[in-house]
Amino acid sequence: MLWLVTPQWAQMPEAEPAQSQEETRLEDGTRILSIRIRAGRRDFDEQHAVTAPDGESRIFETLGATQTIRDGVSGEILGRSTFTANGVEPDATIQPAFLPAVPAAVVAVQALRTLQLAGTLYSLLSARRSGYGTVLGATAHEFRGAEDFREKPAIWVGPLDQPALDAACPKTGAIQTQLDAVNTAVRQENQFRTPSQIGNEVHSRMHFWVQHQKNSRLKSEFSIDKEGFSTRVNKAGTSRLDIYHQASPTVTCIYDHKTGARGLAWSNALRYAAAAKKHFPGTQRIIVIQMRPRT
Repeated sequence: MLWLVTPQWAQMPEAEPAQSQEETRLEDGTRILSIRIRAGRRDFDEQHAVTAPDGESRIFETLGATQTIRDGVSGEILGRSTFTANGVEPDATIQPAFLPAVPAAVVAVQALRTLQLAGTLYSLLSARRSGYGTVLGATAHEFRGAEDFREKPAIWVGPLDQPALDAACPKTGAIQTQLDAVNTAVRQENQFRTPSQIGNEVHSRMHFWVQHQKNSRLKSEFSIDKEGFSTRVNKAGTSRLDIYHQASPTVTCIYDHKTGARGLAWSNALRYAAAAKKHFPGTQRIIVIQMRPRT
């Protein structure tokens, strides 16, 4: 049975057509209330109230690229960060509410509970995403790499529109243009009949193109195992990162180009994001891009 989990500090009026509410109760008793605002005046785009079985709760709000974390009872701000082209920037004007009031040991426990509840929320949000779809061109989502790669391989942040993608991953335009040209050439040659043959040939030519860019931060055909660690090509259970680009010391862009009906699975996107964090520990932003030919 599901029930409303509304924090004491933020009792909401009856839902209007411009907003929606969704309640979820997990098997361990954790309860999550998600509120999304689609139009009109807003203090947030999305708000998620996460309440653990022991009553501990946190509120996670997003407004554009800014995320605010609040105490679930008092509503006091525990932290606020904004995702920028250079990484995650904490708001220096926000002093965590509990710091002056409690000992350092208690602060550490509260911070750990916040991370635990955040992990629960992002796992739920990730499970709700059905994948990248079949839209032509580039479709991008941003992730953060979790510290415990085996338990929480990556954390979903949100989708990126084209201007944000171009700012974070400046190679996107050139890679898309090359993919369009390669796809057109392969199909016009009429030597490759099946979708599998076409896809393999497109991958091969894109790999050839990347190699000839002679850019040490731009790589292709990188194989990872099920846990996201590099491994030899064609080993059983491996996946291929088509193209990855370390756009800056803190930003890694991963391109997965598709020519068939099947899109990029969400589980693979998470593993690709985790692999990027493993191989580039300084990465703060991981952009996973599904790229389809526009022609």
